[in-house]
Amino acid sequence: MVALLAVMRRSGRYGVLAIAVLFLAWSSHVDAGDADRSLQVRQLGSCQETAGLGIVQAGLGTDQVTGGTFTITGIPAGASILEAWLYWNGADDGNNVHDGLDTFNPVLHDGDPTITLNGMPVPAPQRIGGPANWAGVQDAYAYAYRGDVRHVVTGNGAYVFEGMDAFFGERGYNNGAQLVVIYRDPAQPPTLVGIGEGLDLAYGTNGPNVGPGTTTAFFQFAPGLVKRQATVSVFVGGAAPENRIDLWYQTGSVMPPFPQTYRIAGHPNAVRIADPFSGRYNQNDNGFWDSYTFTLQVPGDATWLGVQVESTNIPPYALLDWVGATLVLPLNCAPRLYTPMLLRGV
Repeated sequence: MVALLAVMRRSGRYGVLAIAVLFLAWSSHVDAGDADRSLQVRQLGSCQETAGLGIVQAGLGTDQVTGGTFTITGIPAGASILEAWLYWNGADDGNNVHDGLDTFNPVLHDGDPTITLNGMPVPAPQRIGGPANWAGVQDAYAYAYRGDVRHVVTGNGAYVFEGMDAFFGERGYNNGAQLVVIYRDPAQPPTLVGIGEGLDLAYGTNGPNVGPGTTTAFFQFAPGLVKRQATVSVFVGGAAPENRIDLWYQTGSVMPPFPQTYRIAGHPNAVRIADPFSGRYNQNDNGFWDSYTFTLQVPGDATWLGVQVESTNIPPYALLDWVGATLVLPLNCAPRLYTPMLLRGV
């Protein structure tokens, strides 16, 4: 049965019987492993810096393969690389649903930390999500990793990614990888760069057994005097042409009082981008990994931008692994020119 469910994940063919079996498998046990992790956002850039920041990135689908080649372009002449991060995501078929955290062996069942870039091992990769068990796929545990590859990425060019396990059997799978490069450009004005990273799982809007669905990722910033154009990129695993994944965004001037539970997906003030992830927005045209980029006008009084992806409740549901999101936004560094009322003698 597990083999059948794993095949269904790839084919997207969920019949009534399969859904019933999936629900029973989901509700019949408590799974080992950490809960999935909502995206944690960190931000770089300030008005005190004389050079602005920018991001270039590329994605690869790794379904049925163990790697591929990133082609990085767009780093301006004269720019210097500030950070370079490699993200990858898949599920390890070596774990067992009955394993407890006390018996889990990270040396044997750890979701692929032994990755290379241009033939060089990625040192000290950090697990940013997992092991998180998928609903119904009883022996498949999802993982997401990031590795610092600043020592390898020197500028525009080709970077060969290898080392994912050959999960071509019944339970495990490889989704893909993303190479994110942050650069500093003296010719660019001060810029805010934000990076959200984690492993936020969803199967329909109710989520798998490890979580309630996805959580909004918030980027926060000072208001500007005028509208500014923001560039947002989102990368996910589990995308396929037949599965529905919607993308939502929203801006505001007052932060929601409980941001951990605030959902912009379905909110009347949020903007929905319908089903932008097909598993084909990556450099090798290989499914189950997608990165999507869009721009928006941020109002002058806005102080936050929220982004959320959603596995919709329209069958066949996407088994979604949301790994990352980035933001590039010009900073408003002009002084606020006003005279206090008392100084004007009013």
